[in-house]
Amino acid sequence: MSRLSDSILGAIYIFISAFAYATQTILGKYAFAAGLNPESLLILRFAFTSALLTPYLLLMRIPVIDKSPLVLIQALLFAVEGIMFFYALSQLSASITIVIFFCHPVLVAIMGSIIFKEKLHLYFIWGLLLAVSGVTLVSGVAAGLGQLSPLGLLLIIGSALSYTIYSLISQNIVVKVSPLSITNTLTLGSLLVLLLLFHDLSFLSALTIKSVALVLLMTVLNTLIAVVFFLKGVQKLGAARATLLGTLEPVLAVLLAFTLLNESLSPIQFLGAGLVFLSIFLAVYPSSPKGEKLKKKDCI
Repeated sequence: MSRLSDSILGAIYIFISAFAYATQTILGKYAFAAGLNPESLLILRFAFTSALLTPYLLLMRIPVIDKSPLVLIQALLFAVEGIMFFYALSQLSASITIVIFFCHPVLVAIMGSIIFKEKLHLYFIWGLLLAVSGVTLVSGVAAGLGQLSPLGLLLIIGSALSYTIYSLISQNIVVKVSPLSITNTLTLGSLLVLLLLFHDLSFLSALTIKSVALVLLMTVLNTLIAVVFFLKGVQKLGAARATLLGTLEPVLAVLLAFTLLNESLSPIQFLGAGLVFLSIFLAVYPSSPKGEKLKKKDCI
């Protein structure tokens, strides 16, 4: 398969993943309104994910867990990133949470270039600048919209840093281990971490059909579909480029909010969306004949 076709196929995979991820903040807000808090939401989501994945892995004779030390470290980072993200979401608007969290493509690209010697070509650098500018405009931060909670700000910055380290570790792991096995290990490990930190399960008695249905929907969209297609995208594009293409997520999240929550988009936000889409062209553009024969990654 040619490098160009790999890039196009990878971009399609990342678009599907980004759309699935884009529903996370909206569904998260709905879940909070239904009576869940960040830890109860994540405990249920990880439990449902493992309950769906484990029988399939056993049936297909795929290892249920991977005992690699790096995967276990990822499980800890995954739990930390998730709890920080949802606590930040409970204190900040969805758009502010997204734009700050999406500083991580810059961190991934810079750290990846140092650790994995991934050359940052001019097209890619311009793509990064346009993506960050576009996400900022889409979020409304540039226009001074919303108020930032200091604690929420620290939490979402911590979440972005945890995700950056998590992403870079991922790049060398999926080559050797089944993505689904890694996903199940991450969810089980994260579930254990959360149960150790938040061992009060009294929230189970207050669950409603609505809250359970929302978490199940988040499990399918934000974990299973998003992870599988993101993994496929990273196999074709590599960690840094796939993460840049993932900046589609905030644009799609705003469009979903516009459709489902009757929110409006300002001309500035439309401009930001255009910048992000332009950044995608620059990211996929084959700027190096050698290319980056890209490894693999995972994320939830």
